[in-house]
Amino acid sequence: MSVGGAPLLRDVILRDGTPLRLRAPTPADYDYIKAFYDGLSEDSLFMRFHGSVRTEAPAHSDAEADGDTRVVLIGWRGDRVVASGSYDRLREPAVAEVAFTVAEDFQGRGVATRMLEQLADIGAERGIARFDAEVMDSNQAMLAVFNRAGFGVRNRLDFDELLVSLDIHPTEAVQEKIDRRDHLGVVASLRSILAPASVAVVGASNEPGSRGGDLFANLIAGGFQGAAVPVNRSGEVVHSVRAARSLGELAEPPELVVVAVPDEEVLDVAAEAARIGAKAMRVVSSLAGDTGEDTLRQRRLLEIVRSAGVRMVGPGTLGVLNNDASVRLRGTFAGAPVPAGRLAISSQSGAIGIALLGDAAARRLGLSCFASLGDRADVSTNDLLEYWEEDQATAAVILYVETFGNPEHFGRIARRVARRKPILAIKGRIAQHRDAGAGSHTAAALRGDALVDALLLQAGVMRFHSGEELFDTAEFFGAQPLPLGRRIGIVSNSRGVATLAVDACGSRGVAVGRSLVIGHHARPADYATSMRALLAEQTIDAVVASYVDVGGGDPQSVLAAICHAAAGQPKPVVASVLGGDGRRVEPHDVPVPNFRSPETCAGVLARAVERREWLSRALGQRPDFDGIDADSARARVAGWFDSHAAEDTQGGSGWLPTAESEALLATHGIPFVASESCSAVEQAGSSAAALGGPVVLKADFPPPAHAADVDAVLLGLEGEAAVRAGWQELERRCRAAGREWRGVTVQPFVGSGADVLLGALADPDLGQIMAIGLGGRRAGLGRDVAYRLLPLTDMDARELIDASETLSVQLEGFRGSLPLDRLALQELILRFAALLRAVPELVEVDLNPVRCLPGGVLVLDMRMRVQRRPHADSVTRW
Repeated sequence: MSVGGAPLLRDVILRDGTPLRLRAPTPADYDYIKAFYDGLSEDSLFMRFHGSVRTEAPAHSDAEADGDTRVVLIGWRGDRVVASGSYDRLREPAVAEVAFTVAEDFQGRGVATRMLEQLADIGAERGIARFDAEVMDSNQAMLAVFNRAGFGVRNRLDFDELLVSLDIHPTEAVQEKIDRRDHLGVVASLRSILAPASVAVVGASNEPGSRGGDLFANLIAGGFQGAAVPVNRSGEVVHSVRAARSLGELAEPPELVVVAVPDEEVLDVAAEAARIGAKAMRVVSSLAGDTGEDTLRQRRLLEIVRSAGVRMVGPGTLGVLNNDASVRLRGTFAGAPVPAGRLAISSQSGAIGIALLGDAAARRLGLSCFASLGDRADVSTNDLLEYWEEDQATAAVILYVETFGNPEHFGRIARRVARRKPILAIKGRIAQHRDAGAGSHTAAALRGDALVDALLLQAGVMRFHSGEELFDTAEFFGAQPLPLGRRIGIVSNSRGVATLAVDACGSRGVAVGRSLVIGHHARPADYATSMRALLAEQTIDAVVASYVDVGGGDPQSVLAAICHAAAGQPKPVVASVLGGDGRRVEPHDVPVPNFRSPETCAGVLARAVERREWLSRALGQRPDFDGIDADSARARVAGWFDSHAAEDTQGGSGWLPTAESEALLATHGIPFVASESCSAVEQAGSSAAALGGPVVLKADFPPPAHAADVDAVLLGLEGEAAVRAGWQELERRCRAAGREWRGVTVQPFVGSGADVLLGALADPDLGQIMAIGLGGRRAGLGRDVAYRLLPLTDMDARELIDASETLSVQLEGFRGSLPLDRLALQELILRFAALLRAVPELVEVDLNPVRCLPGGVLVLDMRMRVQRRPHADSVTRW
């Protein structure tokens, strides 16, 4: 059984934190499946089959499933089948019967629920809308699975059986349930990596440069609170601990196995760790290479750990650290110890991760946790965010990321975590400028890393472009509360420094409410008095305290006075206290961050204001619009692909004709002005006459070309003579521009308003992105186009509009013009987002212009490119 030619294979995370591999069976699996059914109790067999049964029949049925009318998933743990779930299509269209069986020792871990999720996902993709199940009314466990999954459920009692019907259409409610189950499983799974009770380091030795030896030394020196043992073939003593010659020699399986052996030995060590029952692995060895053999080894490594229900960091990890006093896991190669604190760091680069550790240590910033992820074959950035969301020792998170494995999933998780804890990120691998000759205005307007900025901003992740700025802000978040507003008070002993602070605040978008200059020779008591006065003012939300010793002063005491005045009150305070040598006074366990300059203080407070304003925004509501028919939209695109298969020369990609694009908009209730293509002047005249008013004539170019690009648009023509003259003029302009003349399109003329570009792109790394900005011939000019992930709520749509400042100003009424209908534009954005979700084959779209009027909006022109999606059925489902 396969999907798109690839074997149907999915990994899920169970309630106890162990992964479970789900795979479509083959006839070769018959003996394993029969052994599974043979091992079930009579009660389990009765509940599943509602009577006695010979196990050969269901085993044969599972093994021979065709993957179409009957779809089966088998749960594997090692070489043992531990669960079977299936659906069988019924004669009633779009309906299938679903059933599950789980081994007794795996019941209560959420296996059946996870299988139901995956079967529903597969079924929905294949046009199934409803699952039916016949359940004994005494089978409360299975009824609970159906009732808690999140799907719409209807029950009908028939004697001692219940007929349960589930609506398996994917909904936000279902996704929220799935996300919650993923969250609980991931958090449970990472405890064995970040807080293990025992660790074995395979490859630890006394040889100089031994990675395993260095790591084991750090583990012992860090005071690990569990049991730690080295493992190497010689059985030598490593840092005063006798090594085991193999994992199999250990009296008990270690909870975490660290693999630091030559690359060619990794698979054997991983297999042994899985066999003896280890719960987690960290693979220091790197299998990342350019050869096919390296790729195959990495795939085999993942197969080993997933099949055994083991979580893994790496390969290529440089370690993890947990400073919890009950754990004290210093499992890194970093030389200098990092004190305990409330900051967690994750890095997708080992070298950058070690550098971040060094920066934190140099600044005396305490860490709760650190993880170098290596190649992220298993444990990912998303997993760590899930864990740190629940970690009471972590108050803020720093990420170094280069790629997003599942950007939509990252966005959902990060947005949830960011509501509780600030997430600060540096993004590597900055995108280069796109091709300015792109087919759509949306693609042509894209610059640099705008799409990554959109993802991070919408998820509440604060992006930084330097480590210094990042750690300055992290230091603030670890010590001070957020401001309630953006009004800053300044106190300084230097007029020049105070002026710099005022300018720095203004350039960063924060307002100065009051600035006090208290003289070059201000004493600590003067600072205390001035600070209290500023903090007491209702018009001040935060304070910058600046001091430069000009001779005979006591900067350390000044900093102490600032800290004393800041203590016990709710407003944030930052300082820039410098000694007579111009160096920053090094704080020692003081709550007020002391930075090198007032510009740094202003920058940090600006980021704090940014976070406060993000947190203060309403979550918004998801719309429930009438007039949306996602099935019809999908069917239209599928029909277009089928009808153009014979002439396809673009690898399954093409621009839809205008009529097809208009039909797609209609499936989601998106208002547009219909157009008629006319290849003869007489036809154009008849079309204009039928409309009965002024019309618009545009040269009929095949998409993605726009008539406006060569000024081949005429507005407000009325009467046959005007239409005929317009035809001739447009033909002249097109031929002068070297364009083929194919006739015109005729539309009714629409009154004045603001022209808006509303577009979309499917980015290969980040998924579907929406764009908005000024439209018409101004589309993309002035870099006013804003990008966001597809909006979900009315607040998301509002923020997308506001992100294009020029457009937002124009909508409010510009230079005496009437305010335009923002609410109608918001609804259009959300309907457009629903269309893009329903039809992910829409990879490049321009709705340009969208005419925004004082009452309503209308799409006047559109370009849509579709592309067949290569099947990418992700194995990891969390």
